[in-house]
Amino acid sequence: MRVRRRERSMKSNPLLKYLVIPLLLITVFIGIKMMRGGSAQQSDNAPAPKLTAEQAKSLGVEGDTPSDTLRTVVAEGRELKQQISDVIQQNTAVKQDNEALKQRLANIDQTVEQRLRNAQEQYKLDSQQQQQSVLDGFKKQMDELTRLGQNSSASSDLPIGLGVQPGDGQQFNSETSGSDIIWIVPQDATALDGNGKPIGTGNNVPASGYSFPSAFGESVDRGQKALTTGAQAVRDDMGGQQQERKKVRRAYTLPQNSTLMGSIAMSALIGRVPVDGTVNDPYPFKVLIGPDNLTANGIDLPDVAGAVASGTASGDWTLSCVRGQIKSLTFVFTDGTVRTLPAPIQGGNQQNNNQNNSGDQQAIQGGLGWISDPYGIPCIAGERRSNAQQYIGSQALITAAGAGAASLIKT
Repeated sequence: MRVRRRERSMKSNPLLKYLVIPLLLITVFIGIKMMRGGSAQQSDNAPAPKLTAEQAKSLGVEGDTPSDTLRTVVAEGRELKQQISDVIQQNTAVKQDNEALKQRLANIDQTVEQRLRNAQEQYKLDSQQQQQSVLDGFKKQMDELTRLGQNSSASSDLPIGLGVQPGDGQQFNSETSGSDIIWIVPQDATALDGNGKPIGTGNNVPASGYSFPSAFGESVDRGQKALTTGAQAVRDDMGGQQQERKKVRRAYTLPQNSTLMGSIAMSALIGRVPVDGTVNDPYPFKVLIGPDNLTANGIDLPDVAGAVASGTASGDWTLSCVRGQIKSLTFVFTDGTVRTLPAPIQGGNQQNNNQNNSGDQQAIQGGLGWISDPYGIPCIAGERRSNAQQYIGSQALITAAGAGAASLIKT
């Protein structure tokens, strides 16, 4: 029974059929609107793209907010506009300057051309005036020469224009009287007769000849020559005696390659390093040699109390040592005699002194000998002292200052 009633009610309400369709359409429309609104809201709420750290660093906006970046872009745009306006103003000023310079150059060209024209015209006028004045002078000279030629005799063979004036050479036409040679007797001449005897002042005998005085210094020269000869002989005798006294009888000699033991350095050894094989201002040294010395043949020198050797030192930078060359030796004997080789009086030539006073010995490396340490090493070890650092620094400063001054002068 209830089912039937419901069927009747549904059948009895026909409006439901017509209301369902609009409701469905409205529902679909509302759903579409809601779907569109959701998609738009999702698009609005979508996060803005973010720059990576590398991209921000490359763009120069690292650590800036979007507002800071916008302000920076606006400021840079304004600055760019200002720079563009400044460049436009500068270009306008440069154009104005160029126009002014062109005008000045045109004025200068006109001035130069005008001055050149004036100078050429003035030169032409001056040359014409000079030529005219020269021509006038030539005309005057020709007129004068023509007048002089007309007044001169017809027999004259001198051409016109040689500068000969009227009356020139007339003094050569008159014959000279007397002889052309005039003899003048010297005041110091003595008149001689036919026998060659001098004629007195009061005698009127004609002189057959003249004699002239000889040199007055012959007698004086003869006396001076005699004195000079005697003095030279005396000097030769005295020199021979001195040479005899200088001669020393050689009893013992120090042959080459002799070794003097027991030597002690009297002064410190300071050696400069040679530059190009030359030691500039070498330091001297002295060595004391005792009486116990050993010669080359193993025989000691008797009656020798000691010796003092002096020389110069040179340094060796690589081996850090000093070499010493002996230049002279002073021997002291037991009887008080002192002998220096080479002798100071004969110090003109050291090689000759070595040959004459040391038994014809040759110089060993520029001296009489060399020194060594107790182990026989000819280069004595020491400490290095150098001013290379200060020298190089000063040279570098000087070079830099010179280069700076040169660059300033060039600029």
